[in-house]
Amino acid sequence: MTEFIYTRPETCTACGAGLHLWRQNVRDGVYGVDGIWNLHRCNNSECAASYLDARLSASQLAGFYETYSTHHDPVFAANGTKLIFRQALEWLFHRRLGYRRPKTSTLLATLARFFELVPLLREMALSRVFWLPYVAGGKLVEIGFGNAQTLLQMRELGWEVEGVEFDEMCIRKARALGFNVKQGDFESQDYPDGSMNAVVGSHVIEHVPDPGKLMATIYNKLQPGGRMVLVTPNGASWGCRLMGAYWRGLEVPRHLTIQTPSSLIRHARRAGFKKIELSGTPLGGGILQQSLRLRLGKPINGSGRLPQLFWASLASMIHLLRPQASDEIVMICEK
Repeated sequence: MTEFIYTRPETCTACGAGLHLWRQNVRDGVYGVDGIWNLHRCNNSECAASYLDARLSASQLAGFYETYSTHHDPVFAANGTKLIFRQALEWLFHRRLGYRRPKTSTLLATLARFFELVPLLREMALSRVFWLPYVAGGKLVEIGFGNAQTLLQMRELGWEVEGVEFDEMCIRKARALGFNVKQGDFESQDYPDGSMNAVVGSHVIEHVPDPGKLMATIYNKLQPGGRMVLVTPNGASWGCRLMGAYWRGLEVPRHLTIQTPSSLIRHARRAGFKKIELSGTPLGGGILQQSLRLRLGKPINGSGRLPQLFWASLASMIHLLRPQASDEIVMICEK
């Protein structure tokens, strides 16, 4: 008998309202998984979470990720301009978030101050460390670590890092790099309660069958003062409304739910978090750009630097004018 690990709920798991058919006959324009898919949305317009209309087993879900982007190798070293850029970022992390003081020079300090003054550059930099203040010897677990790029960086910056991931290829690569990582879902791991300073996930929550259960488990595993940081596409964004079935954030059938600022806050409060910060990021330019390419029937990759800069600037403007209309949102919760 097939065991389904995801089944579309009858009511919204964030607020309990009923659901209605929202998007019909959506295809996977990103990785080309066969099939057409429908999504249902919460009847409560203030919540507006949406759900893939499907019943999926673990083997079916695994099959959707055979050519997923997280299989590329991480970047291990930098030189020349990239090295200067990385060192300037480390100086910014020190200034803003208390990370260890890096090697300094007038050039690096000037670059760091420039990054700090420009919202797009500042958020691009801080997103690399999940906006986390430094905790000496702190334990950080990344859910859905992909190619282990973030694990590498956070280890270099002084964190004790571990990870959880479904993808067997990602697990093998991370273990080859010396990381203690676990395969499967976060909820089934044997981490002791109160053992972590931070749990983070970038574009992970939308792949999870039950976001509320995940947040409740994270809450239990965090120490008092520990932080949960989740980054995800925003189902209440302007881009989602404008692009319809072509919006990149839908990514059927890998995205099982599409969250909104309101639905995320509801889940986090139910999990036990009292200190909750939620905002858009100016980093959704890629989502906007790729959505337009999908609408035009073009591959999502292949555009030049100038178009990328334009869409990044547009996303930054949306973030400044109305943060919660951004195509990407970040929620930072403290226990």
